[in-house]
Amino acid sequence: MAKLEGSASATMIIPSGTEIEVDAHGQLSIRTPGNLVLQNSGAFGTLESVHGSIRIERGVEIEAATVRCADACYVQGSLTAWKVIARTLHLEDTAEAHIVLQETESLDVGRGARLVGNFHSEDELFLLFSRFADQVRSLPIYSSRRRTPRPASLGGDAEMVQALAEGSTGEDEPEAADVGGRREDHPGPGANVLPEALSFAHALLEREVGGTELGRSSQRVLRELVKLLDEGDVETLRHVHRTLFGRITEPTDNVRKAEWLVQDHFADAEPEAPDMPS
Repeated sequence: MAKLEGSASATMIIPSGTEIEVDAHGQLSIRTPGNLVLQNSGAFGTLESVHGSIRIERGVEIEAATVRCADACYVQGSLTAWKVIARTLHLEDTAEAHIVLQETESLDVGRGARLVGNFHSEDELFLLFSRFADQVRSLPIYSSRRRTPRPASLGGDAEMVQALAEGSTGEDEPEAADVGGRREDHPGPGANVLPEALSFAHALLEREVGGTELGRSSQRVLRELVKLLDEGDVETLRHVHRTLFGRITEPTDNVRKAEWLVQDHFADAEPEAPDMPS
């Protein structure tokens, strides 16, 4: 057996009742009955403390879809999360938190801490993004790969250089690859772009494709709607959208919002009837 004397390796203790699993998206999720302390950076699906608190220590960068705890979520390092559910969210002076949806009873932010996001619900987020749809759509597509750390020599201009590099659509770029019969669109200058309302409807419907809340026949109809929007076939959608949406049984909230957006778009696009001559 190897000797452990003088070893600098830390001991990992997994309390009884802890659940560690990989979710459908390949992300690690941890659910523990007591307190959870994170001392190493990483990306997770769900981090949950059933009866205790969660602490992210200084210098640690955590990304998670959901952070949930019965008591307090303490952040000394950095947290990026879609949703945080806790009794209290406490950000110490050096902490940074990018949280889209926050469900807490109280918030304690240190003088030097930074909190970005902090929406109350998905509806609130949806309405805000609807108001600034042009700005959201003009953002460069974010790569799933980690960004290269900003060189100190570039100073404040580094973010601008990074955005221009990621958002460039020069004529020398190769055409988008065709994957499984569906074009991966990265439209260049002059390409057709969906109107604002249809673009948001497209995003909402894509979130429901492959979900478990809709039946098999409803999923087929959903995929047909997404296909029309993928292809930018607005004229066909104009004639069939009411029929297709009507065939989706027990639509989810996202499907209802998408239906409203599509109907509202075509209602606004209808030309006014000319005045009849007297």
